[in-house]
Amino acid sequence: MQFGDGYFYKTKQSTFMHGILLRKGALMLLFLATLNGFSESADTLRQAAWQLNASYKGDFVTNFRGGIEPGSTYLGLADLFLHFDAEKAGLWKGGEFLVHGANSHGGEPSANLIGDFQVVSNIEAGNHTFLYELWFKQRFAKVTATFGLQDLNAEFAASDVGSLFLNSSFGVHSVISDNILAPIFPLTSPGITVCWDASEKISLKTAVYRGCPIDFEENPYNIKWDMNHLQGLLWVTEGQYNWTGKQGNSNVFKAGVFFHQHCPESGVINSETGDELTHDYGAYVVADQQLWARDNRNFSIFYQLGVCPRNDNFAYLGAGCAYTGLLSKKGADVLGLAIADGMLTRDRGRDETAIELTYKVQVTNQIYLQPEMQYVVHPGGTDRHLGNATVGLVRLGLEF
Repeated sequence: MQFGDGYFYKTKQSTFMHGILLRKGALMLLFLATLNGFSESADTLRQAAWQLNASYKGDFVTNFRGGIEPGSTYLGLADLFLHFDAEKAGLWKGGEFLVHGANSHGGEPSANLIGDFQVVSNIEAGNHTFLYELWFKQRFAKVTATFGLQDLNAEFAASDVGSLFLNSSFGVHSVISDNILAPIFPLTSPGITVCWDASEKISLKTAVYRGCPIDFEENPYNIKWDMNHLQGLLWVTEGQYNWTGKQGNSNVFKAGVFFHQHCPESGVINSETGDELTHDYGAYVVADQQLWARDNRNFSIFYQLGVCPRNDNFAYLGAGCAYTGLLSKKGADVLGLAIADGMLTRDRGRDETAIELTYKVQVTNQIYLQPEMQYVVHPGGTDRHLGNATVGLVRLGLEF
């Protein structure tokens, strides 16, 4: 999530507006349910090469105290995926296409209620319908190349264990989302990604993206891309090492670096010198470790570290744990606890720390519920001094 300096402002949430948001969410659910019914009835006619999938996430968010002001709101995100496998279609080996469209709608709790820059809900984006991904992927033996509109976080700086949590920082470090115009949710940009599987344990990947996504005001559907290769390039490289523990537990360690050529209009200022920055750089590490596993139950941890030394949000530290199968012998539920610390310079304010306790239960193969609490210490997304925020969320998820 990326917010400009004037992004956060105080807005009263009315009962009428809540009704509109809930009705919009209900209509989206009805549409996806209808799509799912059509999909199932057409299975016998569809070739295996084509896959049509949809998902929906809806968040009920309440800020009980602190932040900008107490209040409640609803927000949702609908995704539609069309995937084509050229090899299954009998055309050529290793080719894939993906078209991914999205609709975000509803309130903006971090912007209007909480005032945090790490963003408590990772689907907060305002009201937009847009093209999210459009790429072609080709595998050549141990090398895979992807061309087109891509999400950086789908390939880089991602934690499988951390993906359980709803705060945005557990998806992509705040030193990336807060400091540079990266192609991450909700605005992506064209790029080229190359991955090399050097061995069963080691893989390397690198990517070059157009690092200046055009905002929704000028590019409402994300179909307008500035292809000027001399401005705003973003380069990312990551190495990954996988290993299996003595008890068969899976583990992964990732380390990456990035370099961003700032866009001419970005106006990023070095807090120490006061000079405008023409470029930025940083590094990060991510690790997932499964400490214990038996039958359908396991206990895993993750940790993240990011640095971007020339910015106000100069570092980030995150860590957490997750226990699968607490109440379900089939492993259909997960309990997690995590903490994310966005470290700020003195000029920017005190560090923002988010503590998240979450519980996800898979109700059916297609439906899950995820209630949780977040406590945000020193929300730092505004110019105001805000009190610590106590936030409750309930996510309803559907996958078709």
